[in-house]
Amino acid sequence: MRRVSFKTLGCRLNQAETARMAASFETGGFTLVPYGEACEVCVIHSCAVTRLAERQSLREVRAAAKLPGKPFVVLAGCAAEIKDHAGLLEAGAALLAGQADKDHLAEIVMKALGLTPAALPGESTLPRFEGRRAFLKIQDGCDFHCAYCIVPSLRGAPVSRPLKAVLRETEQAVEAGYREVVLTGANMSLWQESGRGFPHLLEKLAAVPGLGRLRLGSIEVSTVEREVVRVMADHPVICAFLHFPLQSGSDRILAAMGRRYTAAQFREAVEDAAARLPRLGLGADVIAGFPGEEESDFASTMRLLDGLPFSNIHAFPYSRRPGTRAAEMAGAVPPDIKKERVARLLALKNKKREAFAATFSGQEVRVLIEGKGAKSTGTGWTAEYLEARVTGSPPPGALLTLRVQAVEGAVLHGGIFQQ
Repeated sequence: MRRVSFKTLGCRLNQAETARMAASFETGGFTLVPYGEACEVCVIHSCAVTRLAERQSLREVRAAAKLPGKPFVVLAGCAAEIKDHAGLLEAGAALLAGQADKDHLAEIVMKALGLTPAALPGESTLPRFEGRRAFLKIQDGCDFHCAYCIVPSLRGAPVSRPLKAVLRETEQAVEAGYREVVLTGANMSLWQESGRGFPHLLEKLAAVPGLGRLRLGSIEVSTVEREVVRVMADHPVICAFLHFPLQSGSDRILAAMGRRYTAAQFREAVEDAAARLPRLGLGADVIAGFPGEEESDFASTMRLLDGLPFSNIHAFPYSRRPGTRAAEMAGAVPPDIKKERVARLLALKNKKREAFAATFSGQEVRVLIEGKGAKSTGTGWTAEYLEARVTGSPPPGALLTLRVQAVEGAVLHGGIFQQ
């Protein structure tokens, strides 16, 4: 028996790419087994956005080399693009597969092992999604070159998948029973084809018959966010959640980061989205302790976030990444100050998230059931990206309407109102 397992680190884009790689291995005659079980091939789909992520990828390679059966270990993805290949091979990787190798990884591995594929995957092969959502890659790469980000070096210039391929994969996911499709990309706002951009793609996908929900990843402010909001307002099938990477609320720090907007422009974009989309869930990324960040800069970030209707905040301490412009900048912020600022951001996140959840008391919301909880409850997420607990033992995969009877912290509780 040919068995393959995957360990995926990092972002939703990696999850979408793992789904495609897994399908290719299955088409080639492999059986997909859970990570940790005995297998002939183990793929570590790595992340290298931060040094911490890169080190974690290295630890996973070492662990995979010790799995039952001593598998042929493949390190795929961003960490394979790092120049220190000797260290990766010493850790136990038998094969390094960079970004350009992902679409042909099954063929590359089988050739390395002297195996003949049962069949070669074609464009019609449905990716092997895990769980109740289908993660759909629409583009890769980015050319924004923000001062702290190594993604352009690891993933290259923007490349868009053809509209026909994206539509076909969405239709396949719907036919396979997936109720929610999640769009992913290194910078989704850069998708384009024949002069048409991401909003056009959204309109086409939202019209796919039988699609339950369409969820978006991050959208960069100063790109197509206003047009995206207008499409969302016209198509309720698109989840009422937007994630806008902020990074800082200080114009001075935004300029040093190489971001493409001011704090005022960011505020206007968020206010426009909130005005057009009632009950909109809003998320933001924030970096605490970027080189040169003073307390006054951080205070500007806190004021901006506190004054806008965010329901989620991803807060990260700045991590120096060799190969980026920020790595050479002066004014390093001490680790204890970065830690303290992240704690303040997370406290603000919890306050705003609970306040947002409280507005749903007595309301009806759509929930995708993804698992089972205690006492005959189903667990899932609303379109606005709030956790929900549903009584009545609804089956995983059900997309239903919940009447919210109670709110505990940021979790909605209630019973099924309508299937």
